[in-house]
Amino acid sequence: MSLGTTSPTPPSKPLTVSEFTRRLRELVEPAFDGVWIEAELSNVTVAATGHIYLKLKDAQALVEAVMWRSTAVGLKYRPEPGSRVLAFGRLSIYPPQGRYQLVLERLLPTGQGELDAALKALEDKLRSEGLFEASRKRPLPFLPRMVGVVTSPTGAARRDIEAVLHRRSPQVPIVLFPATVQGESAPAEVERGILALAAIEGVDVIIVGRGGGSAEDLAAFNTERVARAIAACPVPVVSAVGHETDTTLADRVADLRAATPSVAAEQVVPVRDDLLALIAGLAFRLGAGVEQGLERRRESRRHIVARLLRSLSLAEVQRRLTSLSTRLSVGVDRRLRVSRSRMATLDLALAAQQPTARVLRSRAALQKVASRLEAVGGSLCSPERAQLALAVGRLEALSPLASLDRGYSLTRREDGQIVKSVDDVREGQVITTLLRQGRLTSRVMKVGEDHG
Repeated sequence: MSLGTTSPTPPSKPLTVSEFTRRLRELVEPAFDGVWIEAELSNVTVAATGHIYLKLKDAQALVEAVMWRSTAVGLKYRPEPGSRVLAFGRLSIYPPQGRYQLVLERLLPTGQGELDAALKALEDKLRSEGLFEASRKRPLPFLPRMVGVVTSPTGAARRDIEAVLHRRSPQVPIVLFPATVQGESAPAEVERGILALAAIEGVDVIIVGRGGGSAEDLAAFNTERVARAIAACPVPVVSAVGHETDTTLADRVADLRAATPSVAAEQVVPVRDDLLALIAGLAFRLGAGVEQGLERRRESRRHIVARLLRSLSLAEVQRRLTSLSTRLSVGVDRRLRVSRSRMATLDLALAAQQPTARVLRSRAALQKVASRLEAVGGSLCSPERAQLALAVGRLEALSPLASLDRGYSLTRREDGQIVKSVDDVREGQVITTLLRQGRLTSRVMKVGEDHG
């Protein structure tokens, strides 16, 4: 009996579910190996593994999608339910459950292509003006008087910057300009903060930044307004946008780019304790060098004084004079003793001869001998007397007292040093002047060169 349709005849060997799914994958997946879909996001879930599970839908249909962690780490914006996106991926069939899903490789907000093109055009414009050139980058000051910070007053970036600055250099003041760092008003507020801090006397470096975020969160730092404010700032600017995988226009224009706000704070100030240790070491080396130099000069002065004393020593002259006087006295005494001894011998011989005539002749002879003896003694002493007179003459010529007799004077400082030049005294110093008769003690009222 026919019911109006013909039932297909079962094959002798029907397909298994696995075979069917395999054939479906072989036919369908190659046809959708790379496809762009415009849709609305729904049920966005970020798993602990880092994979993102979501659904793409429109008014009539819905398809499940996944973005594996290896792709999700490079995502430049945060997908939110209800947002419109452009998704690119490939179709994948999951045989154990007979389900299919899109494996996403790119996910862009609607209109992202136009945004990327505009950002690229702005980047090319700033590059052509030389704003990215390394030659215009300024070095940071070694020890700034004050550090300016442009960031959100309630964000983690402010806390991180202040904590690091206080730990490393607590003596350096921080000037905060509170600004919105994302949203439509952010570029104008960041620009205003840079200009305001640059106008403050003592602010030697400015940190501009915020914590990490999506591409949309960082959009203010990719604007021409912020980039030109950084380039025109009269003091060095550190860009501290906390997103290591992306580089903003602010990073490219700034004098230094820091990966995070904390790193920026470490770059702008040194560690105070390290500076104190360095200063102490330099002070010690300086003091030791000065002391060594003074000691060398003292030793040189001692040698000069010793040479002068050896060449002009009054004590040496007096010693030589005393020696000559002693030798002269000894020689005279010796001659006199010999003469007296001979005279005594003659007196004895004379006493032994009684005749008066012989006595008279002997006395006459004795008188002649005595005269000759005195003549001989005088001639023997003449060289010593001449040498003594020469030594005395030299002594008087070297003696400073001889200059006093000629009307000169001798001036000394309190430490005994002879004043030879105006460079040896200073105003207010007490000096003593030795005259031929007496001495004067006076105080120096004025010191000057005599150019007359």
